[in-house]
Order: sequence, then C-alpha cells, then structure tokens
Amino acid sequence: MNNLLFLPIDIDLSMLDFKHVSDPHPSTKWNGFWNASFITEKTIKDNNLQTILDQLPFTQITRFFHKVQTVVVPAHIDVTPDMNYELGEFAHIRENEPCGYRFVLKGSTDKLFVKNNTDWMQATLPSVPCCYVLNSTKGLHKLAMDEGRETLYVRGFIDPLKQKKLIDRSLAKYKDYAIYR
Repeated sequence: MNNLLFLPIDIDLSMLDFKHVSDPHPSTKWNGFWNASFITEKTIKDNNLQTILDQLPFTQITRFFHKVQTVVVPAHIDVTPDMNYELGEFAHIRENEPCGYRFVLKGSTDKLFVKNNTDWMQATLPSVPCCYVLNSTKGLHKLAMDEGRETLYVRGFIDPLKQKKLIDRSLAKYKDYAIYR
C-alpha cells in the first residue's frame, strides 16, 4: 500500500452539502496558492460533515482545511519532516501511507498531476464531488489552474485496519485510476 500515490476513495458522498466555513476566523492565503480556512467542530456540525468523516479511517484529525485555489500550484509534497505535528504524527503518517485525504467539492476532474518515479501522471477523478487519497510524504504532485477549485484537506492519525479495508474496497472499484510509485 505504501507504493500507492493516488486513488479515488469509495465512500458515500450523497449527504455532502458543504456550503461555508462557519468559524469566525478569516480565510488566509495558504502558501500563496489557496485561500484557506481551518475547519472546526462548528463548521463540521453546520455542514453535516461528521457522517462523511466517519467513513474515513481517522482516529484523530489534526488538520482540516477548506481551500479555494487562486493560482497554479507547483510541484510539492504535502507532509515534510520540518512541519508542525502532534507528537508522533509524522512517523505515523509515513508508516501508514497513503494518508492524505481530500474532497474536491468544486472543480475539474483532470487538473491534478502526480509524479510516479519518472513521469507526471494525470490523476483523474471519476466525478466531482469526490474523495481521494494521496501519499502525503512521497507523493510529489501539482495542480493546473482550476480557478475556484474547492477542496477539503484532512490530516491526522488513522486506524491501519480500517485504512486497509477502505483502500482495498476503493482499489476494487477504482483500480484503473490508481497511480503507483
């Protein structure tokens, strides 16, 4: 599973109805590429996100953002050793990859690119909205301009058994979309 870089995730998004960030914190520019807002318990409740989150393998969410793309996003890796983490989080993510869950709420299905060992591969989504997982510590990726693209980014600690079941089920459904290192 550790060689898996990208995969759409087979969860029920029929109840997904994200309308807004209800927290009083203003959006901030995130690395110059996104307008981003932290999502708190109030936003989760106001947008009925808990039923969606319960389908993912998280035991603890440490970062949850709503992001709106403003420019082309150059090649990068999401989780690096020099970032801020909860105690043991970086090692946990690295051991249980792929762990970078995202929801594309609005945008195109064909703007994300992931680098396997040598080539840039188009990471296609089956539809929007869609949930996908990306290898956060080794998944070099970039995003072509998709103005107004809205994404929910989730990071934290996961249950490895629940993760394996979810990945196996998702591979059975979306094996043709998977990208490996």
